[in-house]
Amino acid sequence: MTDKIVELIRRFTPMSSRSAEWDFLMPGSGKPKRWHEIEDAYRVLVIADPGAGKTFEAQTRARRIKERGRNAFFIRIEKIDSNFEQAFEVGTAAEFATWLASTDEAWFFLDSVDEAQLETPRALEDAVRIFGTRCHAALDRARIFITSREDAWRALPDQTLIEQHLPYGEPEPFERDDDTSRDSDPTLKLFRLTGLNEDEIGLFASHYGVSDVSDFVDAIKRADLLQLAERPFDLKALIRVWIADHKLGSRFEVLQRMIALQLASLSAPTAAVRLDAAKMRTGAQILAGAVMMTGKAVICLPDGVHSPDRIDPRVLLEVWTDAEIDALLRTGLFDDIVYTSVRFRHREIRELLSAEWAIELLNRPGERPRIEDLFFRERYGEEVIVPRTRPTLTWLILLDDAVRDKALAIAPEIATEGGDPSRLPLDVRRAMLGDIVERIATRRDG
Repeated sequence: MTDKIVELIRRFTPMSSRSAEWDFLMPGSGKPKRWHEIEDAYRVLVIADPGAGKTFEAQTRARRIKERGRNAFFIRIEKIDSNFEQAFEVGTAAEFATWLASTDEAWFFLDSVDEAQLETPRALEDAVRIFGTRCHAALDRARIFITSREDAWRALPDQTLIEQHLPYGEPEPFERDDDTSRDSDPTLKLFRLTGLNEDEIGLFASHYGVSDVSDFVDAIKRADLLQLAERPFDLKALIRVWIADHKLGSRFEVLQRMIALQLASLSAPTAAVRLDAAKMRTGAQILAGAVMMTGKAVICLPDGVHSPDRIDPRVLLEVWTDAEIDALLRTGLFDDIVYTSVRFRHREIRELLSAEWAIELLNRPGERPRIEDLFFRERYGEEVIVPRTRPTLTWLILLDDAVRDKALAIAPEIATEGGDPSRLPLDVRRAMLGDIVERIATRRDG
């Protein structure tokens, strides 16, 4: 499926930037805003999930501002180094030099979505410092927008990076223009790029060749896939399934198809590596199982910076070559490379893959007791579900009858916490619902 340019009216939800540390982000006050409502701010950070479309939005906005006769530039942060003049994708080095010599304003969109060349947070800091030095005395005339994944931004110390290297000073009174309505607040504004709504999903799908848009959107809602569809990257995968199969099927079936499609999407640098589909799937299952068992979400590239808080895939995939591991980690199952490491793009797909890893082990002779102990433990004479592996169990109950019966006997509500309850046998669903209602009626559950 060929990529198409689909321009949508995206919205940005204000987030809190008052914490001294960027350990977590909180929703801020105010309604979601559109581009024209935030583009006059001086310093803006746009946070978005992988595949949400932040790079496309930044590039497109830079072009639109240029079309209005203003100075606008789009630069990928990893390109900001000694070859700064070659870094411009919207705007040129000559236009940048002309702007520096003028008294005009300019809009800069610094995109960090593709940070494959950044090995440490220090490298990102260096890029911001170099950019600040290049703009030097003209920083007060620069409106700077930085895009980032949330986990990548949290790797930075805090907003002092912006304050130190990209400072903004209030214009002197004689420098102010007659437009007093513009936003002159110099503080860093923080926004999250919101997901696509149902109308936008339909519009996007129609541009990608879906003729029966209403049926497509209805199928997404029936399969409880709106959370996936709100990101353009994943919406394209759902569209591929719809066009190929003329249906989406159950949530379980759709995620299975998406896994197959994403494993087939090798990026250009690794396209020469050919891996068997079954081997790719097995490797992904093993890595998902490792994330589940260790609680470590970050997986290091073979030639990356290894540390105790990252999973080293070479230890788990012993018979794989580094090139094969690298190819697997660059498929659509994993998000963009940041600091020579990746994460699974979607929590639910990771949990489904970890369930597939567990079922393969359960079916090995003599392994069932040991593997079941990963999910069930006895505490004070009662059998309980292990909290860390509980999300994986929501999928595992669809794959193994014995595990299903054991889990539902302990906590029947687990089938409603994830996975795909529609895949359970009808008699099991009836019994499960009856037990949940009985627990509520007798106040046995909170």
